[in-house]
Amino acid sequence: MHMTIAIISIALLITPFLFLLYKPPEGPNRFGEAARNVNFIDAIKRFFSNYFNFTGRASRSEFWYAMLFYAAVSFLIGFIDAPDIVFSIWSLITIIPFLSVSARRLHDTNRSGWLQIVSWFAPAGTIIAIVWFCKPPGD
Repeated sequence: MHMTIAIISIALLITPFLFLLYKPPEGPNRFGEAARNVNFIDAIKRFFSNYFNFTGRASRSEFWYAMLFYAAVSFLIGFIDAPDIVFSIWSLITIIPFLSVSARRLHDTNRSGWLQIVSWFAPAGTIIAIVWFCKPPGD
């Protein structure tokens, strides 16, 4: 228990310094061309096909449809009262694509994908992240 607290404390102390080391690309369209809107099925396909793709952009529709899918399946798993291991497996399967689509969505607003770390500091950080995710594409 003490080791876990120590590791978390060290991680929280180091995180701000990572922002000093990272320099995002400069100029307009620094993360590529603006993403195009997609429908629900295509958003789910992109959610899983871009599993480790942290580059490029994700449109608002791609991001929010993916979040809707994630929330709906999570709710369904809880509603049918599945064993905890089912939700744990679901969480493990979706954590990487969740982070990658979030990074690509922030790229579409012309922000660094690393800024999704802000959402870990609830409640203010979560509100800030949601506002960024709702912003229109930036150049």
